[in-house]
Amino acid sequence: MLSRIAEQVGEGVVVSDNDGWFLYVNPTFVTQHAGTTDELTGAHMSSFYREEELAGVVQPIIAAALEHGIGRGEVNRLRRDGTEFPAHITLSLLRDDSGDLIGRVLCVQDITAQRQLEAELRQAALHDPLTGLPNRRLLRDRVEHALTLRTRRGTGVAAIFIDLDHFKRINDGCGHDVGDEVLVEVARRLGRRVRQGDTLARYGGDEFVMVLEEINDQEQSAVIGERVLDSFIDPVSTGAGDLLVSASIGVYFATDGDDHDALLREADAAMYRSKGRRPGTPGPHDPSGEGNRSWSTPDAS
Repeated sequence: MLSRIAEQVGEGVVVSDNDGWFLYVNPTFVTQHAGTTDELTGAHMSSFYREEELAGVVQPIIAAALEHGIGRGEVNRLRRDGTEFPAHITLSLLRDDSGDLIGRVLCVQDITAQRQLEAELRQAALHDPLTGLPNRRLLRDRVEHALTLRTRRGTGVAAIFIDLDHFKRINDGCGHDVGDEVLVEVARRLGRRVRQGDTLARYGGDEFVMVLEEINDQEQSAVIGERVLDSFIDPVSTGAGDLLVSASIGVYFATDGDDHDALLREADAAMYRSKGRRPGTPGPHDPSGEGNRSWSTPDAS
């Protein structure tokens, strides 16, 4: 009766002896581990874990079962083909009427779908759904990390605030779908300008922020800012045709005492100053005069 029940449950079930050698495995366990009943029956429990997992996670679960009669935890299980899957396991002890230990029962629940859902929720909570870039929440964490690294290593941090010019005209004239195409392409182009270890985030609407870690000085951040403007040399191909898109940027090199808010506030202010310099001043990357930049320094007014 018990074996018939075990054969119908949705979890993997194993009965082993005291030393961990399998005496019985149910069909779900066989499917989970990509094996056959014959090759899994007689296997040892240690063959389903990597060595570090066995020592760091499984042994404490066994110790809890020996002390309390049951042990639980999340582990990574090895299949017979060498791949692995995340699982929640419950280990129970079997005792005879005299209380002597005669075996173990292990229940294995595959939590792959649960882990995938958790990852998707984390992605949605920390990333912009349109571009896939970090959102404001994750940007704050990255800025604070950069500032902490600056303090520890004595290196510099800079922020580049990027605002697309006249983006409302694109949305109003071509539709929001085309506007979304532009934002996705701009994010892709800007992403190619990001150095390893730096962060590019969508700040909101048509605004992007680049955080530069381990930057040497204001001049180096300005050079990277010019490269950012190079992203807007070529037209953006959309369903409404090729569109010339330009941007205004502000660059700020952080000083001692600057926190997250100060860094972004100063870069944002530099960006708005660049917009104020626009009339009649065509930029080298935009013959229409809509490409602008401003380098904000500690002494800038």
